[in-house]
Amino acid sequence: MIRRRLVNLAVSLASIALFLTLAEAIMWGISPPPKPPFPKGIFEPPGEYWRMTPNFTGLSGNRSDFNDKIVSADALGRRIVPTAPTEADHRLWLFGDSQTFGHGLSDDETWANRLQEEFKKSNRSIRVINLGVPAINVDQYLVRLRKTVDEISPGDHVMVGLSWNDLITPQNVSARPAIAMVDGYLVNGDLASSQNSAKARVAFYDATGIALPPLQDLKSFLDSMAQTSALMHFAYPRAKAVYYRYRTTRPLETIVRGQVPQANFYLLAEMAEMVRRQGAAFTVLTLPDKIFFEDAAYAVYSVNGRDFPQQNYPGYLAQPLCRQHKITCLDAFDTLHRHQHDPVAYAEDGHYNPQGARVIARWLAEQRLF
Repeated sequence: MIRRRLVNLAVSLASIALFLTLAEAIMWGISPPPKPPFPKGIFEPPGEYWRMTPNFTGLSGNRSDFNDKIVSADALGRRIVPTAPTEADHRLWLFGDSQTFGHGLSDDETWANRLQEEFKKSNRSIRVINLGVPAINVDQYLVRLRKTVDEISPGDHVMVGLSWNDLITPQNVSARPAIAMVDGYLVNGDLASSQNSAKARVAFYDATGIALPPLQDLKSFLDSMAQTSALMHFAYPRAKAVYYRYRTTRPLETIVRGQVPQANFYLLAEMAEMVRRQGAAFTVLTLPDKIFFEDAAYAVYSVNGRDFPQQNYPGYLAQPLCRQHKITCLDAFDTLHRHQHDPVAYAEDGHYNPQGARVIARWLAEQRLF
């Protein structure tokens, strides 16, 4: 009897494994999961701040939304703005994370370069300099500004592209880095206790092209599995939507009550003061995620407004802080919301797509920053 039960169990498990294998193969043919987008060596191991590897050129692609996007840096580790003039009367210095960097876009498609094109069309002598780096936050912008401020001249303009992560990331993140460099690759997570594991996963990826998920915590594992398994890539977002709908905890409430946005604006105010001492102007540009400016995404992630009582919730949090610190702020929400059906963000990746970059650039060119 026991033997028969074991045989039945083995047959059942084999049937499940076969079904999952076939389903995985079918889903890979229909909708493969995205792969890590950044080419090896694109960023330098951090010293005081993150930057691109000087004189780097490579191709970025995630297999699902974008492929073969040229990403390059100049000799100072700044992302190249192809149409930028060598000399100009004024310079626009851009600080920010992946939305400012132009994640998923080639050098010529970033909103930094599209804005440079707009300046050229109107015969305005302005040079755009893109200091954006993916996955960093306001504390890193401040550090890099300290290293850059002596280059800023009277009549220049410094603009910080403020993403949703910038608003809600606590400033003790430096003790728990969200990203690290492992053998030339950008790797998520705190690697203090898992360096050998990370190196092994990177070596396996180099050899096979398969990104194994980390085992440090459940969320990291599931996030990575969604980039490894086609079935997981299909099921995970839907499972998260169900979880958001029925969860009783409100993580954002803790962040807001803890005055995390206020803490980040104190750093922005310090940046503003440094820039003004140079005789330059300072602006914060709020760059909302698609979960806010796309109506359908907002309905899911906010649970029809329960968790984000204002659709432009980043602007709702930022605007009072802009006034408090006497910082000039612009908000891209309205223009992105108007163009949401174009669309202006990648379906899977979520970052601004080439159309989104054009929309932002045209809108910014109308703001008469200089």
